[in-house]
Amino acid sequence: MLNYFEEERPACLIVRFDGDIAGQDDKELRKMFVTLVGEGKLRVVADMSRVSFLDSIILGTLVWGMKNLREAGGDLRLFGLHSFVHRLFDITQLNRAFQIFESEDAAVTSYD
Repeated sequence: MLNYFEEERPACLIVRFDGDIAGQDDKELRKMFVTLVGEGKLRVVADMSRVSFLDSIILGTLVWGMKNLREAGGDLRLFGLHSFVHRLFDITQLNRAFQIFESEDAAVTSYD
């Protein structure tokens, strides 16, 4: 089950994921992105600091979510990637597609 909660900030919405994310969470994650776009919450920062594992299905879903947010005029930015997750982004070269930050403050202020 996908565990996350949302935190509104003046510049963006922070989505804090809690626990590993795998293929069985795909539909719920897609639904979350559709809801965010529908509600006009387009500037999103994903807190990945409590995610030590995600699989290729979820990588694809994150790309899909980022694409939908960008098409609506927003973006998906990430911070707090654990070493395994960061390596996945490096190996797949998704570190070139996403803006990845070391800290929450840096990710949030990137929208200013």
